[in-house]
Amino acid sequence: MKPQHLIVVVNPQSGTKRGLSVLDRVRPIFKDAGIELDVRTTQYRGHALEIARTVDLNATDGICVIGGDGTVHEVADGLMQRHESHSVPLGIIPAGTGNTLAEHLQCTDPLDAARRIAAGGIYPLDVIRVTMEDRIVHCVDLVGWGAVADINVTAEKLRLLGTIRYTVATLWQVLLASRRRAKLVLDDQEFVGEFLFIVACNPKFAGPGMMLAPHAVLGDGRIDVIVVRKATRWEMIKLFVKVFDGMHLKLNFVEYHQVRSFAIESESDDRMDLDGEMKGHAPIAAQVLPSALSIFA
Repeated sequence: MKPQHLIVVVNPQSGTKRGLSVLDRVRPIFKDAGIELDVRTTQYRGHALEIARTVDLNATDGICVIGGDGTVHEVADGLMQRHESHSVPLGIIPAGTGNTLAEHLQCTDPLDAARRIAAGGIYPLDVIRVTMEDRIVHCVDLVGWGAVADINVTAEKLRLLGTIRYTVATLWQVLLASRRRAKLVLDDQEFVGEFLFIVACNPKFAGPGMMLAPHAVLGDGRIDVIVVRKATRWEMIKLFVKVFDGMHLKLNFVEYHQVRSFAIESESDDRMDLDGEMKGHAPIAAQVLPSALSIFA
């Protein structure tokens, strides 16, 4: 059913600070479709989560995000934290430097995204519930440990570079990556040893153009886990070159798993990358919540 009313959460600081200009560009599409917009502009980090957790959803047909991966993460986490079972579809109008769900949906143009939302098509969206010692966080993009988390830390320092910051950060960390000892549990299988990185992906992409999980499906009830235990710097460079078309899976040191749950325990106090946000530390236990949300697509 085509929506008639939408809540729109706009992050004016996303990406190159173009959230409000993107809103101005898409407004006419919703107006022509007869859709009323209730616009909420975020004022601080965590505001989008607060809006999604507390806003009245009874009179709306969806909640849309104009921003990047961080804003999408906050809204999805906020929806999952609500006490009532009622939820509404999530709409994504990309306006950040990282737009991984939009890239998976092949909808990175804001105007195209607005048209799809106005058309009302709905697709199931799995959610990853990540349990840590001090909190529970819900993710819709990825859960990363090791070099993947290091890449995000580096990328945050390079925000002035825009979208290319992820590519630069990835190449830099490829050259610096070191192994860490950990225990990895994939469903009922346990692996103990040294790893360069472990990353669990919901969409196919884990950064602009990087098709890290080419077999991923958003609503299949499984999470795609990519593991690299041991690789030389040259092998890591080969992985970096091949990740843009998914051909890295042919490398014999790259493991690919599709699971319903996973856990990571490490001997050091390693930070976690949760949907591009550095939140909490290992150990973590994660479970896929099949079709816990839905998305305009």
